[in-house]
Amino acid sequence: MHIESVRALKQEIAADVVPPAVAAIERAGGFSITTFSLDKQTRARPLLALGVAPGTRKTDVRLAVRLQRHSLERSETLLDTIRKRARDEVDIRFVGRIAKHAGPWYRSRLRPVRPGGSTGHFRITAGTIGAFAQEKKSGKIVILSNNHVLANENDAKAGEAILQPGNYDNGKRPKDAIATLAKWVDLKPNGKNQMDAAIAVLKKGVDCDPLNYDALGTLAGVRTEPILQPIAVSKVGRTTGLTRGRITATELDDVAVSYDVGSISFDDQIEIESTGSGPFSSGGDSGSLILDENMNACGLLFAGSETGGSNNRGLTYANPIAPVLSKLAIVLPVP
Repeated sequence: MHIESVRALKQEIAADVVPPAVAAIERAGGFSITTFSLDKQTRARPLLALGVAPGTRKTDVRLAVRLQRHSLERSETLLDTIRKRARDEVDIRFVGRIAKHAGPWYRSRLRPVRPGGSTGHFRITAGTIGAFAQEKKSGKIVILSNNHVLANENDAKAGEAILQPGNYDNGKRPKDAIATLAKWVDLKPNGKNQMDAAIAVLKKGVDCDPLNYDALGTLAGVRTEPILQPIAVSKVGRTTGLTRGRITATELDDVAVSYDVGSISFDDQIEIESTGSGPFSSGGDSGSLILDENMNACGLLFAGSETGGSNNRGLTYANPIAPVLSKLAIVLPVP
């Protein structure tokens, strides 16, 4: 299927197929009250996400369908309708609940500070330093990570302390305060979101090693080629360290992600599965930079599912990196 056909089909199914199918399941009592209630503070519900998956041939793509409820997975009418409209050029997977990554594992204090290390606003647990970047206007060096890591899901003020390691990893003010919150993209509970991103200005006197991505090597730049095939990717994160995977879908819309305020919906997201024996990411890896085989940045990791993927250890979700850099008006360093 051509890419434009899949994009049009996404809109058609979201508008004409999903709403009546969900209404029918609700009338039949198919959704659990405890697992499918509409969040009181948000409008997003975990249903299904639609995107673009690699096709059987190099130039082809398929419709990606990611189911977040077992009731949808068991709905033969819904799935048959989708298959028919997609003419069987469809990749359907159950991914379950997708939640923001905020994790329980210990990570150490790093000096100089490096990408992949534990970090976070002083009131959160811990996330990951995805990259160091430079503000276009001021020239200041900043840390790039998620809103929910650096800006505490919009509940923070510019100038507040960012720790390394994060609070959960015994980071304390003032000795571990390495940066101050500068800018973030608001998370919109009742609207569409494209990214979970924020930056913090590195404090004077704090050394960093901006290009060092552990055993992966040196950051080369930003990927400019479109992702329409299952390319290999990797990341270095606070909890699971260095992991490898492959992109299994792009341009996923209506991805409902659980936050403290409830489920928040995201469009145009990247999906990644692990190619190893463990998960590609876990709680605390939020903010990690996704790198392709040429060490070019292609995404900003922010969430993951409980199940799915080739080893059923879960799937990872990331914001495309180019819109993040543009929105925050920053550039990544190059060798």
